[in-house]
Amino acid sequence: MAQQNRLYVWDDRFLYLTGGIVSGLTQRHTLTLLVSLGDQGFELGDAQGQRQRFTAALVGNQTPRSLDAGLEPLLSLNFDPQSYEYHCLAAMLGRRPVRSVILMPDRVDHEAVRAAGEGRLEPAGLFRLTTALPRALSDYRPIRMPMDMRVSHIAQKIKKELPLTSTLEQLGAEVGLSAHRLWHLFSDKLGISIKSYTLWARMRRAVELIAQGVPLSMVAHDVGFSDAAHLTRTLKQFFGLTPSFLARGMEVRML
Repeated sequence: MAQQNRLYVWDDRFLYLTGGIVSGLTQRHTLTLLVSLGDQGFELGDAQGQRQRFTAALVGNQTPRSLDAGLEPLLSLNFDPQSYEYHCLAAMLGRRPVRSVILMPDRVDHEAVRAAGEGRLEPAGLFRLTTALPRALSDYRPIRMPMDMRVSHIAQKIKKELPLTSTLEQLGAEVGLSAHRLWHLFSDKLGISIKSYTLWARMRRAVELIAQGVPLSMVAHDVGFSDAAHLTRTLKQFFGLTPSFLARGMEVRML
C-alpha cells in the first residue's frame, strides 16, 4: 500500500488511512474503528499510561487514548453520532471505553481497502467501504434506532451554520422545545451533548478549510475560535495532528 496519508470526510463519518502514526492523547466525539493493515498491530494507551496492543479495536466517543502504530499501515474509521453505524457499534461497545474486535477476513473487500489507501477508489466505493467494514466485525448486529427529526434538524443546523450564533433557547424554539428539553433530547438520541457536538462540528469544518489552503487565522475566525493558537491546540487534542500536517502531510477529500 502507498504510504501517502489520506483523509476522506463525509457529513457523518471520516476515514483516515496512514502508513504509520504515533500520537499523544486525543479525545474524539466520534466512535472509532481502528484496524491494523500490517502484521504488528498497534498500541493504545490510556490517561494513566497503561498500554495494550491490538490488531483491531473499537474506541468509544470522548475516550482519551494515545496511539502508536509505528511504521505499520493503519485504517481509522470514525463515525459521527448522526450515523447509523455509530449507534450499532456503541451497542457492541457497551460501557467499555475500548474493545478488541475481530474482522472476518472473508467479509472484507481487501482490494477496496488497498484502493482507498492508494487514492484510486471512487466516491461510491469509498462510502460502501465505510458501511461494509462494521458489518465485517464478528459480533456486529444491526439495531433498531428511532430517530427524532427535531434532533436531526438541529444537528444539521449546527454543522451548516458555523460559527453558530443561536442560543440554546433559540434552537429549542425553532423545533418547538424548551432549552432544557432540547438539551436532554439531543443527548438522549445522539449520545453526545449539544456543546460537545458543536465543538466536533467546528473541528470538521476547520479540517476542511485547512485542506483547502485557507490561512489558519481565517479558519480560526470562521469556526469561532479566538485565535490560531487555540485552534491548533484543539485540533491536536482531537486528531493528534497539527494544521501544517493537515495542509501538507496528507491528501484530504471532502465527499
